[in-house]
Amino acid sequence: MIPAETFSKQERLIKTKDFRKVYKDGRSYKAGFIILRLLPNAALVNRIGFSISAKNVKKASRRNRLKRLFRETYRRNKKTIKKGFDIVFVVRRDSKESFSYAEAEVIFLNLSKQAGILL
Repeated sequence: MIPAETFSKQERLIKTKDFRKVYKDGRSYKAGFIILRLLPNAALVNRIGFSISAKNVKKASRRNRLKRLFRETYRRNKKTIKKGFDIVFVVRRDSKESFSYAEAEVIFLNLSKQAGILL
């Protein structure tokens, strides 16, 4: 595997206070049932987090699949994203039953383009 395509621990947004800061001070961009929240950070690396509530997506397996799809989309396309941002993906409701990687990638790239973080 190419080292540039890994997804390291330092690229993960985990702490509640970091999520709150992105929600409070960040900008949001919407595409269908996905919202991308974005806040510049002081680091030279992007940090990415996911917010999918059990109220909106009932099955845990479905929530985990959505997270995996968007994490993989970010991992494969991170070389085309500007550095120095905290990014949170919020899933507002469940999509149709089948949701593919290709659909996740289109949504991710459209939101990134809206946000102006594509290189």
